[in-house]
Amino acid sequence: MKTNWETIPKIVIDVSKLSDPAQICRLLNFHKIDKYLYKVMYKGIVIKFGMSADNSRVYGERIYRQIGHSASWPTSQRLTGSSGADWRIIEEDFKNLYGFDLNRQHMTITVWNVTDYNFRSVNSRNEILSMEAELIQNYIDAVGEKPIGNINDEIHNKERYFTSKEILANIFENYEDFIK
Repeated sequence: MKTNWETIPKIVIDVSKLSDPAQICRLLNFHKIDKYLYKVMYKGIVIKFGMSADNSRVYGERIYRQIGHSASWPTSQRLTGSSGADWRIIEEDFKNLYGFDLNRQHMTITVWNVTDYNFRSVNSRNEILSMEAELIQNYIDAVGEKPIGNINDEIHNKERYFTSKEILANIFENYEDFIK
């Protein structure tokens, strides 16, 4: 089933206006966005699609960990840990492909807020994985290849199956009582 992306609330973050990478977390906290999908773009080029981290207690942590590794942050602000360090590989691959460096001054992040989304199943994670795969597949259909930052093959997630709330309601009385 296709997602109607126009009905999902979204925010767009202009990374050039951020004072530091942690501001991503503060912005998502301000908007109370804890379940999300995102797209990172540089000068109109889609770099990556992603989704919120599992069980993170920090709003926007997944995006923060990646964008925070960007070489265009001042040294005192750039993240150095291993978590999210795959962004450095993305930057290297981007430079090899396009011949110039990624720079946060021309980067935007679109965040689709699915925190209050009416999920069809009791397992929102599988649906979010499927939505991420749908975004990537839509991009492949339009451009002919995955975004450079989607190193792993998330496309298989589009075939994740889940039991819908509707099916559970047809099989079990008061199924809602069991999932709380």
